Amino acid sequence: MESAGSTQGLGIAAAPKTGSGATRAPMLNGPKRQHFLPRFYLEGFCRDGLVAVYDRNNDEVRLQQPVNTAVIGHFYTLEDTEGRKRFELEAVLCEYEGKAKPAIAKLIACEGLSDQERSDLSIFIALAAMRTPDMVNSVQSLNGQMVAHSAKLLFRDVEKVYQDLRADKLEEGTSDEELREQAAFMVDMAQSEKFVVTTDEKWAVQMTMQMALGAAPYLAGRHWRVVHRERDKHSFVTTDSPVFLNTTAPRGPSPYGVGFGSPDAFISFPLDQSCVLQAWGDDGLLEHKGADGNYIRKANLALGARCQRFLVARDEALVSSLAQELGLAQKQWQPKLRLG
Repeated sequence: MESAGSTQGLGIAAAPKTGSGATRAPMLNGPKRQHFLPRFYLEGFCRDGLVAVYDRNNDEVRLQQPVNTAVIGHFYTLEDTEGRKRFELEAVLCEYEGKAKPAIAKLIACEGLSDQERSDLSIFIALAAMRTPDMVNSVQSLNGQMVAHSAKLLFRDVEKVYQDLRADKLEEGTSDEELREQAAFMVDMAQSEKFVVTTDEKWAVQMTMQMALGAAPYLAGRHWRVVHRERDKHSFVTTDSPVFLNTTAPRGPSPYGVGFGSPDAFISFPLDQSCVLQAWGDDGLLEHKGADGNYIRKANLALGARCQRFLVARDEALVSSLAQELGLAQKQWQPKLRLG
C-alpha cells in the first residue's frame, strides 16, 4: 500500500503569487545535486579542505570534499500538477543558508546577534533538524505505523468487513462466498506483518519542511549558550542528524516524546568544529562559555549515537574512535518518530 502526496502543501501545485497578487514564474531550473547538510556548513568541519566521513553502512572512513558530501540528486525537487520539476523548496533552503552563514560566524567569534539574525538562524537550525534523510525516513516510518495501526482497528472482524463489502458491492454481482474470502483476506493482511505501507518520499519531505517552520519560533525564544572548545586540539563533530533533541532532566515513563515546543526540551547543534549551540528554557538570552576535552567528547558521543549513517569531522581518528566506542557498525538505525 502506498501513501502519496502532492506539492500543494507547499503552495507550488500551480505558479505561486507575489505579494501584489501577480503570478510569479515557476522555478523550473535548479541544481540536481542537493545537499541535506549545506556545503558551507560542512566546510566548518574541514581540515585542509577535506572532511572525514564515517559510513556506518560500510564501516569505513573516507576523506572527501564537502561538495561531494551529504548530497542527493533532486532530494528537494518537487513535481507540480503539470508534471514539471520545481525548485522552490531548494531555493528556500539556500536562502536561509545564506542568512545563517554570517550569523554562525558571529557566534563562533563570541559575538551577539540581532533579533532578525536570531530568528533567521532559528529557521536554519529547525530546517537542519528536519530536512535530512534521517527525518524524512522517520516521517515515512511513522506514517506507515499510523496507517497500519488504523487498518488493524478497521479490519479486525471478518463478519463486519464482509457486511461492509456486501453493502458496497451488492449490485456488482459478487457472490457472498467471494466477499467472505475477500473479507478474510483483508483481516488477515491487516492483523499480520504482511501489511506494508510505503509512504511517498516527496510527501514526507514536504511534511518535514512544515514541521521545521512550526519548530523555529520555539527555538528562537529559548536560552542560547554557545559552548566553545578551550583548545584547538579538540573538535566537535556533526552528523547526518545534526540537531540533538533531548530533555533537560530525565523523564519518567511516558508515551509522549520530546519536541521543540516541550517545556523541558534541550536542543544542541554543532555550529562548526570549534563550538556547539545549546538551547533550553524560554528567556531568550545568549551566553558564551568554554569547554574542555571531556565535555566535548561526551557531546560528540551523544550526537553520534543518533546519526542515521554518517559521522562527519575534521580527522579520521576522531570519527573512527567515536564509531568504535558507540558500536555503530553493529547497531541498526531506528526512526526518530514512533507511534506510542
